[in-house]
Amino acid sequence: MVQEAVAVAKDQTAKFFSKEGFLNKRGVGVVLGIIILIVAGCIPGSDAISHEGIMSIGALLFAVVFWVCGVLPVGVTGLLALVICVLAGAATMKTAFGAFGSNVIWFIVAIFALPALLMKTNWPVRLINKLFKLTGDSSEKLVLVFMIGAATVSTVMSDTAAVVLFVGIAFVILRSVNAEPGKSNLGKALMIGIPVGAVIGGVVTPAGSSFNMLALGMMEQMTGQTISFLNWIIIGLPVAIVCIPLCWFSIVKILKPENIAQVGYDNLRKAGEDAGKSTTFEKRALFMIVALPVLWIIGSFVPILNTTTVAIIGLAIMFLPGLNLLEWKEYVSQVPWTIILMMGSVMSLGDIVAATGAAQFVTDAFLSTGVAGLDLTMFLLVCVVVVYLLHTIAPAGAAILSLFLPIMIGVCASYGISPAVPTTLLAFIVAGNFILPVNPTVLITFGEGYFTFGDMAKSGIIPAVIFCVVMVLWVPFICGVMGI
Repeated sequence: MVQEAVAVAKDQTAKFFSKEGFLNKRGVGVVLGIIILIVAGCIPGSDAISHEGIMSIGALLFAVVFWVCGVLPVGVTGLLALVICVLAGAATMKTAFGAFGSNVIWFIVAIFALPALLMKTNWPVRLINKLFKLTGDSSEKLVLVFMIGAATVSTVMSDTAAVVLFVGIAFVILRSVNAEPGKSNLGKALMIGIPVGAVIGGVVTPAGSSFNMLALGMMEQMTGQTISFLNWIIIGLPVAIVCIPLCWFSIVKILKPENIAQVGYDNLRKAGEDAGKSTTFEKRALFMIVALPVLWIIGSFVPILNTTTVAIIGLAIMFLPGLNLLEWKEYVSQVPWTIILMMGSVMSLGDIVAATGAAQFVTDAFLSTGVAGLDLTMFLLVCVVVVYLLHTIAPAGAAILSLFLPIMIGVCASYGISPAVPTTLLAFIVAGNFILPVNPTVLITFGEGYFTFGDMAKSGIIPAVIFCVVMVLWVPFICGVMGI
């Protein structure tokens, strides 16, 4: 009996410490996360950074480790990190969860009415039928078309709204060809390529991202100078033209999306051909689908028509008696509530890191390395890389702009360089990133389960490098040539 008990104990211990047991990726994540919190808790505060600031960084790194290792559902991890900040004294309960009242969160909640409505019509299959005439059954060409489409739409409206529109169309394809979440490389490539395309497209015009307008406002306030709409296009359009095909090539060659089976291709094409004339319901639905983006574009010039207000009013209209465009269950099933939790958590963590002085500490530590003494190109490249990495784990775009833009404008002034250079560079960076799916634009597609943190990192590193290098080489050059 004793020998049997010992044998059972050894067997259970071996299972516990095997790759299938505790010492798998999730188990390692638990250990690393706890170690990070213990180390942060043991570091005393100083004049440079308070203990609360140290704990806010610790909570952020804890969340990143848990997300990367998949220890808990992503939304639960985010909420747990906020509670840790509260327990550590880095935030109050009210401030820790303050970002959940942000207009960005409610915009995302409301905007998912569009794919829910789109899925009730035959407009997607009609459009897909047109797309297949361009792409055939080539999955790689299909990914490129979606990236170009998302980038084009994103030049005049919110990146997140552009992603939602194209994800709704992509769903029709993926579900029709039985592309399973987590298994289909086509699903991974589309769900990563769409937000990447939207982020790149957002750099083309000032209206492409709210951060573009914020950076422009800060530049004007600090220097009295501005960048015209046309000049911004001259700066941003070549970046998009170069980056879209390069990033597409990287994504499809790393993820290798499977081609759509002939039967799936035929079924989708036949569905498009059989869609026939549009019904009255489809016409009303199309009006809503077109009207909201148009109002968002107008909202770039008419403040009262901000994206959140328009999205929520549009959501309400869809349920009005007589229209009945949506049923509540149809809408709720489309909203990725887990990702909403993660998004609010990420934004709150960014606010806490900034409020506790931790972000300022990181900025000061960066400048103390003597980076300002480098030649201009190297200075800009180092700044862009550091800000990009910082924004990857703490996507608090407004805070990053407020910290780095005054510094970079001052350093560039000493070189005789226009403030348009750091302004556009930083605005482009904080619009989004391609390495981890913690940015709101990427979170939308991440919530569908088609790809993991590892998939995003594997396929996103090269696009991130391309994006940063192209910006640093092009923006100072064109600004100097154009005298911007």
